[in-house]
Amino acid sequence: MISRLVCFLGMILLMGCGNSDPLNRQAVSGKITLDGQPLNNGTIEFTPVENGNPSGASIQNGEFSIPSEKGLPPGDYIVRISASDPNEKPVEAPGESHEIAPELIPEEYNVKSALRFHVDANMENVFDLNVEKAGSPAS
Repeated sequence: MISRLVCFLGMILLMGCGNSDPLNRQAVSGKITLDGQPLNNGTIEFTPVENGNPSGASIQNGEFSIPSEKGLPPGDYIVRISASDPNEKPVEAPGESHEIAPELIPEEYNVKSALRFHVDANMENVFDLNVEKAGSPAS
């Protein structure tokens, strides 16, 4: 009877020692510059190439960080950067929206992005990028 109880308790302890995050999320951070200067404010989005949900973070003073508890599962991602230009006059948005500020980031870095980033398990995942207004993507 006691040996069965000990085995039962041992099995319960072993089950509790498993990975608490079945997706094996990884922290991701990096620096984003625009024409060599830190991007003041913006967003970065990581969309899985395969199945999964997109994730992202705010960019402030050229830096972003996604902690592991909200991080990305290992795999390949399409990266999109977005920021509005505070110096440009807002434009009328279609539909019931109000005016929006024009996009500061060229479309090859956002709506037409071909930027890729691979997230590795248990490694430092850093994505640094210099966005060039008049050029093609450079990382």
